[in-house]
Amino acid sequence: MKHILSLCLILSVTICFGQAEPKDGRNGLNEVKFNIGSAIFELFELSYERILNNDMGVGLSANFLTEDGVNYRGAILPHFRFYPSERLIASGFFLEANTGVIFSENDNTVFVDNNGNATYSDESYVSFGLGIAVGGKFVSKTGLFGEIYAGIGREFLDESFIEVYPRLGLNFGYRF
Repeated sequence: MKHILSLCLILSVTICFGQAEPKDGRNGLNEVKFNIGSAIFELFELSYERILNNDMGVGLSANFLTEDGVNYRGAILPHFRFYPSERLIASGFFLEANTGVIFSENDNTVFVDNNGNATYSDESYVSFGLGIAVGGKFVSKTGLFGEIYAGIGREFLDESFIEVYPRLGLNFGYRF
């Protein structure tokens, strides 16, 4: 019976110490962030990133435009990030590859009758693209962080008026 209790104690301690822990002491492998840079232009973007190991992370960003009169409506951007820093987990300089699911619409005048009344057709588009970005992330010991990045993507469907999409950000967030 003592041997079974000793084995259970050793296994529980091993499991507790075997949990994924960043090697620089910053707790957490999940991040939520808000893009304050794009909010100035009425484009609201929220993001989530999951840190896979010390130098890789995957995430999802979603943005939408609140301004009327612009054909761009928003996008969903899954992304992969590589952090080449040896010292810090998912921090410092990074390279990003992203895909874009871009939502847009186009208002076209179809017909104007003798009284001057116009009939409009609203066309909505969903297009796809690939892009890259570079940036830097600066994480505090409390888990708060800021990041800045810039990049560009290419849209591949010819139906939409969008040929390229920017990937710009000044994010603030929390790692937990």
